[in-house]
Amino acid sequence: MPGDSFELLGYGPAATGSEYGWRMRADLYAKCPRCSEMLTLDPAKSAGCSCGSLWLDAEAGRFGSSMGDAAIEIYGLR
Repeated sequence: MPGDSFELLGYGPAATGSEYGWRMRADLYAKCPRCSEMLTLDPAKSAGCSCGSLWLDAEAGRFGSSMGDAAIEIYGLR
């Protein structure tokens, strides 16, 4: 991801284009509110940030944060 340019889309699930829950797409990223690490929202990849506050479980289809949905900044690639 180095060199990628990100654009803030908003906060929480609504910023992913969904009224109910998170919409996962490979061109979306979530920024951890604690460690500021960018995490892919690619539904085919499980991932987590280095501090453990943000995680994506591709097999279970779950994404979340120990800090609550509204604290998560959502970015798209420019």
